[in-house]
Amino acid sequence: MTVDVDHRTIKPEALETLRRTILEIFSSGMYQDVGIRQICQQARVSPQTVYKYFGNKEQMFFACIKKDLEDLHAEGLKAARAEENTVDKYLAFLEVWCDFYFANPIIARIVFLNIPQAYWVGRSQSVHAALNTEATETIVQGQTDGSVWNETPPELLGQMVMGMAHRLLTRWLLTENADSAETKQALVKSIRKLLEP
Repeated sequence: MTVDVDHRTIKPEALETLRRTILEIFSSGMYQDVGIRQICQQARVSPQTVYKYFGNKEQMFFACIKKDLEDLHAEGLKAARAEENTVDKYLAFLEVWCDFYFANPIIARIVFLNIPQAYWVGRSQSVHAALNTEATETIVQGQTDGSVWNETPPELLGQMVMGMAHRLLTRWLLTENADSAETKQALVKSIRKLLEP
């Protein structure tokens, strides 16, 4: 008995071409306006191969920015771990996070304008799962030692922080002449107010 071997794989070069194509297309377009066929045609990759390799459009977008997000989270966690106070840990991470997206608006457009919110909140990608776990544990520790507001469960408080951050970065992307320094300052002040008892 012979078994059909599926040869639809993506070579590293083709994957990088696909990544660059997605970044290029979504630096000026929106998720709902671009079809997977358009992306595949421009990247010269078949839709069947993309569906087999990624599964769906959301997974494809995430795969193209996954390394960037892993590096961002590693840098943010390093900055946070250098701080003693729980609130300062959050703000140190947030500053790295803001600086990264302000320096990389193409990736910011994909994250904040093109990938649906349900993807970030409802699904557990390894990068996000680890980050959410660490954030929740940090809030628990802060609530235990009295340095963080304790009238909201840690998981919900962490989601509030990220919700504010996502909303303000979305505003920064969509508002003509929005000032990144002003956005960052407003976010840091607001999150400090939210977290402190």
